[in-house]
Amino acid sequence: MKQSLSNVLKLVQFLLMHCLFWLVTFLLQRILFIFINSSKAIDVPPSELMSALLHGMVFDVSIAGYLSLLFCVIVAIGSQFVSISKLLHVCYTIAVILSSVITFLLPADGIIYGFWGFHYDATCIAASTTDAIEMWALVVYLIICIALVIGNNMLLHSMLVRIIKTKIVPPQNIVGKIVSALMMLVIGAAMIIPIRGGFGIAPLSNSRAYFSQYQFANHVAMNAVWNFLYSTKRLDSASAVYRYMDDADAEAIFSKLTHHTGEPVAILKTQRPNIIFILLESFSAHGIEYLGGENATPNIKALLKESVAFSNLMAASDRSGKGLVAAMCGYPVLPTFSIIQYPKKTQSLSFLPRKLREVGYNSQTFIYGGDLNFNNFNSLVNIAGFDHVITEDDFGAETRGPKWGTHDEYTFRRLLAEANQQPQPFFDFYFTLSSHEPFIVPMEKQLDDEYLNSMYYTDKCLGEFIANAKQQEWWSNTLVILMADHGHGGPQNVGVDDKKRFNIPLILTGGALACTDTIVAKKGTQIDLAVTLLNQLGIAADDFTFSKDLLNPTTTGYSFFDFNDGYGYVDDKNYQVYDNRGNVWLRLDTQAAEPDTLTGRAILQLMSNDNQRR
Repeated sequence: MKQSLSNVLKLVQFLLMHCLFWLVTFLLQRILFIFINSSKAIDVPPSELMSALLHGMVFDVSIAGYLSLLFCVIVAIGSQFVSISKLLHVCYTIAVILSSVITFLLPADGIIYGFWGFHYDATCIAASTTDAIEMWALVVYLIICIALVIGNNMLLHSMLVRIIKTKIVPPQNIVGKIVSALMMLVIGAAMIIPIRGGFGIAPLSNSRAYFSQYQFANHVAMNAVWNFLYSTKRLDSASAVYRYMDDADAEAIFSKLTHHTGEPVAILKTQRPNIIFILLESFSAHGIEYLGGENATPNIKALLKESVAFSNLMAASDRSGKGLVAAMCGYPVLPTFSIIQYPKKTQSLSFLPRKLREVGYNSQTFIYGGDLNFNNFNSLVNIAGFDHVITEDDFGAETRGPKWGTHDEYTFRRLLAEANQQPQPFFDFYFTLSSHEPFIVPMEKQLDDEYLNSMYYTDKCLGEFIANAKQQEWWSNTLVILMADHGHGGPQNVGVDDKKRFNIPLILTGGALACTDTIVAKKGTQIDLAVTLLNQLGIAADDFTFSKDLLNPTTTGYSFFDFNDGYGYVDDKNYQVYDNRGNVWLRLDTQAAEPDTLTGRAILQLMSNDNQRR
């Protein structure tokens, strides 16, 4: 047993020095990356670049964790057959090979970034051959790269060889070998912590690199190797192409669908109201009476008399990350591909916060009671340009639930406090949390169903917020937008072919409204809020090409939504849901002589084309 412990300690020493080597290597790589792109770095404060070096370490440790896990498995299994000393030589050889390849290629990543504006990743493999050759032809630093490889491997050699040469006495019996192997496997299992980026619910993602308003600093924080490997996991879904017809035919169908004339009905007293956008987690028609569900939201019901509400709005998809993109960017999301996972794509989108800042909304706050690294939220919020971001880290531990984060009552109070101290006009975007599964809320149970009960709790918090907001001076010049991030299966867990799963609320209320007690029946999707709002504010919205104005009487009413490799299309005559994987219609209702099966496919094809171009 004593010898087994000694061998394990020697392995731990090897792993620690190996991890330290990679931390030094990636630190030097970031410094080289900054040097190569000095024209971009010059505009970034030195303090932000220093912070980028620190923020990036979590990715470096993750890479080291993967390799350490590999080495632990090699030693644990191999030690049953050969000496540990030989196995450490094998691990050292693997490290030398990886060090040589990575050290040689990382300068190329820095050069390519200077042209493309993002790190080389798996999606770049699909780039044209000509572009790839032109980029890689600029890698004229061959001699320098060779020198870097030699220098880096000398560093690796100095750190690890002394440990390898230390005499390691192998266990003399089978029990000792098994004990040593088990201890090494336990160490390997512990590597899951650095691999995931810590103990939080959200695993490590590119979002963790987004800490700064300076995009170059965020890109410095990224680990190019980690970024490439991460992108390969999503390469199949990201490169999925939906093609049903000639692009010209799809364009013609969409153009006819989106053609309109005239002006929207004006519903505001002013074109520059304060705007509070509240995105309601998982709120679906199941718990909202005006949408045909149960009255689990009495405060929303009471608001209708002083609001403009939409009864036929569908969620763009079925996940929070997709709903956040739809709400904030007015952009549709593909069935198998969440664009939020790719910051280089999301940074090409149009954003409501950016559009509003252009016309004087310079005070912008984002509030979310959870971990902003979940599902890459952080990168999207950062790219959107909010100047003040509030998350669960800004609240005490006593405010949090058992899983996701701070309960809504505390974040609603913070929303009110922020609004009270902001210069007008302000734009606040608040994403609720408590109605997320497992639907545990800090309230005596009011409804038997856990999901509906959580909606009741958030609605209660909303009612208190509205009541307090009405007492503030800014209320008379404020527009409050209530919309869900996505729907839910409800108590019956209805399928994707059921309207209630995707039917969500959209309610415009507040003192800035000139029109009240109105329900708009026109069919639409989450993404339509962007153009609808901007047109009311007199702001050009041409760059939101998939969004339409729900308050323009001449626009065609239709909804398009999707789920895991399937889509739904709804207009005044058709309700259809199609499963691409099974090539089967889950629902094909029509009031016409023949069902229109082309329009939904044309929309999906154009969405796919647009995603591919970004």
